[in-house]
Amino acid sequence: MKYHKINEEDITNLRSFISDSDRFITKPTKHWDHDQFKTTHAMPDLVIQPVTNKEVEQIVKYANDHKIPIVPRGNSTGLMGANLTVEGGISLDMVKMNKVLEYDPNSLTMTVQAGIRLKDIEEYLQNKPFTYMPAPAMHWATIGGNVATNAGGLKAVKYGVTREHIRQLKVVLTNGKLYKFGAQAVKSSSGYSVKDLIIGSEGTLGVITEVTLRLYPRPRKSINAIIPYPTLDDAIKSVPAILASGVVPTTVEFMGRKVIDLWEKYANDTFPIRTGNGFIIVGIDAFTDDELKAELKHALDAVKPFKAQKAVVLGADSPEAKKIWGCREALLLAIQKSTPKMDEVDICVPINHIPDVLDRVDQLETEVGMRIPNFGHAGDGNLHIYLCSDDMSDAEYAKKSNKVISELYKTAKALDGNMSGEHGIGYARENNFESFYGKDYTNLLRKIKNLFDPNNILNPDKIFPLEDK
Repeated sequence: MKYHKINEEDITNLRSFISDSDRFITKPTKHWDHDQFKTTHAMPDLVIQPVTNKEVEQIVKYANDHKIPIVPRGNSTGLMGANLTVEGGISLDMVKMNKVLEYDPNSLTMTVQAGIRLKDIEEYLQNKPFTYMPAPAMHWATIGGNVATNAGGLKAVKYGVTREHIRQLKVVLTNGKLYKFGAQAVKSSSGYSVKDLIIGSEGTLGVITEVTLRLYPRPRKSINAIIPYPTLDDAIKSVPAILASGVVPTTVEFMGRKVIDLWEKYANDTFPIRTGNGFIIVGIDAFTDDELKAELKHALDAVKPFKAQKAVVLGADSPEAKKIWGCREALLLAIQKSTPKMDEVDICVPINHIPDVLDRVDQLETEVGMRIPNFGHAGDGNLHIYLCSDDMSDAEYAKKSNKVISELYKTAKALDGNMSGEHGIGYARENNFESFYGKDYTNLLRKIKNLFDPNNILNPDKIFPLEDK
């Protein structure tokens, strides 16, 4: 599709919508041309940092009327290029829309602007009796970005992913109007849920400006059990038994000694547990000590047949627990630091099929000749699988990566899984989408995209190609 190239007249007109010149950036720097992986670079022609809904309305309408591509951007922690301005145009940088608009404990909700970071939400609620449960590892990600990708995080086993915690959204559509989707009310059986359509749409249907979050009473007690196993395979095979035991853990994470070794080099630190080569981290929260002890006993009894070694049980606020969770949350950065280039697949499969995926990863490491470290959310079947370039040439890395990605998507599809559990499709994987989900389904999504964005100016070239190939 041919887009209008921003000219001096557009600059003048768009500048009139923004009161502060420092939020209108006509000469973007490299800060705006990449995401967390830095594998693809695309420089916007213009960066605008709105602070009000009105500014967003005016900018989006102008872009639509003049067929200028516009890409919402959070804190750029994404991995699939969803925030890249691959067609040029406007990068709508939302990070200055970062206010808490309302904290309402009586309705168990909190309303924030889309550019606020998770860590800022956590700090705001730190001394309050309620908390926002989703816990993606990237604490400096914005809530708008989390909503746009339906981020999962570490507590999805018990509390669900981002979608389950969003009561209401305010979204600017391409006609320049601000819409309210959802409500503070808990239930709705009232027509189509457009709110849930926007969640996970990666900025392709509208620009999210405000988010009303569901809050939970903060659990009074929490505990972690780190269970070592002789192998990672032993660890993974124990997970269905934990979930079938009657325990509803907050988290069930897996990681192996190989990625822990990378973290030790990255952090210049030592992992507290020296035995075992595969680990399951089980987090449990409750309101009484008796509940905690009962659930922990059930979980530890369930894993005994799987060669589980002696669990290390830690209070959630203990220094050792904080170090272990710090390790888990920094694994992506540790792997990234270990190699010149890196790509990722975050397929999601039924939990009983995680061993099948990891077996295929081991096979591909040998078949292709590539290091493929991994870890993930054992309790919900979401695996984070990383493709490392190491000493390969760019051409060799591209060829081998395409092979691995293709094979892992074949594996996920055969197991009735999904392409992505939480990182999204973005720009990096749009050409894989139709082959995974089929033409009929993709054409249905194209019709939805065309209804919301007939000029295809909102984050073009993301999720799936607009044209039927």
